[in-house]
Amino acid sequence: MNIINSEKILERLQRLHPKQIDLTLDRILELLDKLNNPQNKLPQTIHIAGTNGKGSTLAFLRGMLEANNYKTHVYTSPHLINFNERIRLNSKIISNKFLLELLKECEHHNKNRPITFFEITTVAAILAFSRIRSDYLLLETGLGGRYDATNVIDKKICAILTPISMDHMSFLGNSIELITKEKIGILKENIPTVVAKQANKVTEIIKNFSKKNFIKTYLYGSEWEITEIERSKNTFNLKCMDKNYSLPIPRLCGDHQIYNTGLAYTVLKVIQDIKIKDNKTCNAIKQVSWPARMQKIESGPLNNLVTKKMEIWLDGGHNVDASLILKNIVNQWKTKENFLIFGMVQGKDFRKFLKNISYLFKCILVIPISDHQCISPKIIKKDLDNLRTNVFIKSNVSEALVFLRDNFKQGSVLICGSLYLAGHVLKENKYKII
Repeated sequence: MNIINSEKILERLQRLHPKQIDLTLDRILELLDKLNNPQNKLPQTIHIAGTNGKGSTLAFLRGMLEANNYKTHVYTSPHLINFNERIRLNSKIISNKFLLELLKECEHHNKNRPITFFEITTVAAILAFSRIRSDYLLLETGLGGRYDATNVIDKKICAILTPISMDHMSFLGNSIELITKEKIGILKENIPTVVAKQANKVTEIIKNFSKKNFIKTYLYGSEWEITEIERSKNTFNLKCMDKNYSLPIPRLCGDHQIYNTGLAYTVLKVIQDIKIKDNKTCNAIKQVSWPARMQKIESGPLNNLVTKKMEIWLDGGHNVDASLILKNIVNQWKTKENFLIFGMVQGKDFRKFLKNISYLFKCILVIPISDHQCISPKIIKKDLDNLRTNVFIKSNVSEALVFLRDNFKQGSVLICGSLYLAGHVLKENKYKII
């Protein structure tokens, strides 16, 4: 009963405001005020913004903190299968009962005033975080930074900027300069900020903003960097504030995850109150997982649809930088034949995305994304037909996998283009996020 009721409230809240995204803080601050400002009663908060790598970096932070006996709350978005995934309370996904109580409370105090879905559910999360004790809150922005609903918390102990690139241009601006200026809106005076490897333009904007606003930044290439990757030893070397550390290569696939690990580790070194032990931290790095980030589908109904000589990989990447990461990973595959199953939501640049990777695949299957406004598979196919043959439209991922099984004996299959598509795939494969 609780599951049904919480879903009904979530559906109702989605209809309250005509815009899915409306970047301003007025509405959320008004509701927080009616709830006695729970944003001022939170655990020590680490706030993260950027284009790619936010979720993975938080997963590494959470893993390392919890391995060293620190309790953590976590807020991420979007979810993959169930909304509850967005809110973790001392590592556990929020219960339906507690979520229902919070949503009702927020709805009651909002009194049907216009508010976006992300704003009111962020308030519910903040209420939860304020009422249950924890050592740290790991807080991910939803979109941008300056006017993001999470940017109502002034008392934080650290900010993180993951790689910033072109995405959500209709909301954040159509240049890297404009997007960067939105993302750095989470930075606060006298709060340390750890910055991932960035394009030169992005780094200069961050440096200038930080200097003007008295923000201590720890930049990649200055205060920290990955100096060597030793694959034979399965380790990498991190230089952090003039000290050298040897850390294990994470099991999450791709060199970018090594950089995400280094970023998270640097954050722990920057925050002086956090004390970590090397053996516990290294073990945590090796154990961290994060669904739909080059995740190998090794069991389940979908895996049963293909031959034993086929591998299925799933990734939620959906922007140009993500496609470059996928390109590097697929180029390292040792299988002779690769296949792509692809779907993307409206507003994304599928042409630039596919330009970077389409040539790597013998066959491309385009599918729709149910329950979301996706780019028509016919439009994607027509565009790809100008570049290559062997492009087909299928109604869903199961049909696409069956097609590959019936026409090819072996190879690697990549399913990508959208986190929403990734969520559907995991749900269809009966995957449980715990």
